[in-house]
Amino acid sequence: MNIFTCSIAGLVPGYNRSTDTLFMIKYIIVATVFLFLLWGASKYLTKKQFVGIKNKNIKIIERVAITNDKFLFLVELDGVHYMISSDKNGMRLIDKREHLNIESTSSTQPQSGAFFEQLKSSLVKRESQNNTKDRKDDAN
Repeated sequence: MNIFTCSIAGLVPGYNRSTDTLFMIKYIIVATVFLFLLWGASKYLTKKQFVGIKNKNIKIIERVAITNDKFLFLVELDGVHYMISSDKNGMRLIDKREHLNIESTSSTQPQSGAFFEQLKSSLVKRESQNNTKDRKDDAN
């Protein structure tokens, strides 16, 4: 409000505009320092929280969304694996395993089956149609 009052008072003859400029400079400096302090506090609190999380014994191995509000979790706690379901009503334990071999599926294997054969033939057909279309465009 004070900014608007000063700008309206600037229309009055004899008003010193240097005070208005000084006020704006002070306002920008104070706002910048305040935002910088907030940013620093958030960085400090985030680092403090992550240090606390790293030292915990519980690990979420995998999380799968089934619907918008239903999830499956594979959790490891002290070497024991738990399968947990979660929805808007709460969480439920599905299964508990002492020893569970978890293999990473990072390497992709070629798929086989009727669906993949049909998909492959469709992609090849589409690619050949695009090639013939390109040749016609080049001829023109």
